[in-house]
Amino acid sequence: MQKDIRAQLRRAYLAYDRLMEKQGFAIVLVVCVLVIAFSALYTFHFREEWAEAPLEEPAAYSAAADQAQTLLEAQELVRSKPQPSLSLPTAKPDIFQQPVHGFLDRDFSMTEPQLFAAAHYWRVHPGIDLQADYGAVVSACADGTVTQVSEDAELGLTVRIRHANGYESVYAGLSDASYVRAGDPVRAGTTIGHVGNGVLAEGDQLPHLHFEVWKGDTAVDPVEMFLGL
Repeated sequence: MQKDIRAQLRRAYLAYDRLMEKQGFAIVLVVCVLVIAFSALYTFHFREEWAEAPLEEPAAYSAAADQAQTLLEAQELVRSKPQPSLSLPTAKPDIFQQPVHGFLDRDFSMTEPQLFAAAHYWRVHPGIDLQADYGAVVSACADGTVTQVSEDAELGLTVRIRHANGYESVYAGLSDASYVRAGDPVRAGTTIGHVGNGVLAEGDQLPHLHFEVWKGDTAVDPVEMFLGL
């Protein structure tokens, strides 16, 4: 009995060996073709599913994007965002908002002169310098009316805004101020321009906004206005 089983197995092995010797290449080729065909069908099926899947909505605009890297990018970004509705101011601006997101680079001083290295002289500083990226958005600090947009020999490109109760704010050294003209009413937060470095005496500093607040003929520390003092 065992001899018969061994004989059958031997005959089967010899038959398989002869088959592989004669048709082995063809069998391997058929197997490869089948594998390629199944892979193609699998890939095509998933591509159809991906094509039918709904696209995700783009993420909402983030306020961090306000810090634009170039002037052109900043202008396009601002024009794509809705501006506040305009109206003339009716109340005293007890608290001003910071006109640009930046760091205090030079503080207010009307009693102790400060050194201005670019101009090689000492003088008082009737405002503050807020360091920011070149082209960063500059906005109105409070409701008011634009009184002047001009190129000043000392302050560079400058915007002046009159506010309630005799206050005036000054934004100097701008790289662009094409958003407003003299006579335009503005609300707090309205874009008026972009940061530059155009103040002649402060040319040795990094890009910044030179910002002043006046009450009549008296310069006021803008930081006190930010805090409502």
